[in-house]
Amino acid sequence: MLSKSISRSISMLAIAGLLTASFITAEPTKAQQVEMQKEGIELIGQMEDVARDIHFNADRLNTLGHSSSKFTRQHHLMQIKELVNNGLRPALKRLTEIQPELKSWHQDVIDKMLASATRLAADTNSAILNQNGSGNLPTMLNPEYKELVSRIAEHSETLIKTSDAASSYAAAHKQAEEAGLRLPKH
Repeated sequence: MLSKSISRSISMLAIAGLLTASFITAEPTKAQQVEMQKEGIELIGQMEDVARDIHFNADRLNTLGHSSSKFTRQHHLMQIKELVNNGLRPALKRLTEIQPELKSWHQDVIDKMLASATRLAADTNSAILNQNGSGNLPTMLNPEYKELVSRIAEHSETLIKTSDAASSYAAAHKQAEEAGLRLPKH
């Protein structure tokens, strides 16, 4: 009798453990999906803001060109590095965490933004290394540096355009849903 009771208790614990595990791996509820969609849109908006700041610094580097001091160039490059590490990286990390639960168009946007941000980070790192290794070489005599700065500006522009388009699309999609329009599932 005692062994039967122990076996039953163990079985109940095992079932409770399975139930708990199944609840943990269960599909997100509709409310959770809506919250993740909102969070995704907010994160994309944050990325747009950061990309605009990066673009500002890259434009300053392009505009100042050979008339800027090495200190000024390093300052703007460090600003870009800071924005990539503390602005883009955390937002992209969270976006990739929730990406599987988002709609396909949202997933595509995240993939495009991740690719642009990765290239942006690589070019920023290369520009910093180039500046550190160039001594006091003027930028007009350093075509590699000028090309890297131009690409940083291009990548940030791509991030701005992509995030702006995604935000506009999400707003239009929400407005259409609120108006009761039937929208394709995607």
